[in-house]
Amino acid sequence: MPEKVVLPNGLRILTEEMPHTHSVSMGFFTKVGSRYEEARVSGISHFLEHMFFKGTEKRPTAREISEAIEGVGGILNAYTSHDATVYWCKVANIHFERGVDVITDMLRNAVL
Repeated sequence: MPEKVVLPNGLRILTEEMPHTHSVSMGFFTKVGSRYEEARVSGISHFLEHMFFKGTEKRPTAREISEAIEGVGGILNAYTSHDATVYWCKVANIHFERGVDVITDMLRNAVL
């Protein structure tokens, strides 16, 4: 059964444990999509989705971001829809902290 926690800053965290698996899938869902774009900036949500993969101060190149997850056998990706942009990764459970670190670094410290 999924569990929901709301942090004091309003961030919602949903978790569901599946003890028989040895991997972790995580998604960071943002309320950013084409629905919220004005015509003059149509497509900006999808453009920014790609830009977040280009580098951070800690990982200055797209390759370093990719290798941080794919180098341990994980998957890192994102998609933009009408209602949201989702950044997600799947890693072996021993790399959970790495997955969180990479995605939060991308979203908080992107060098756009």
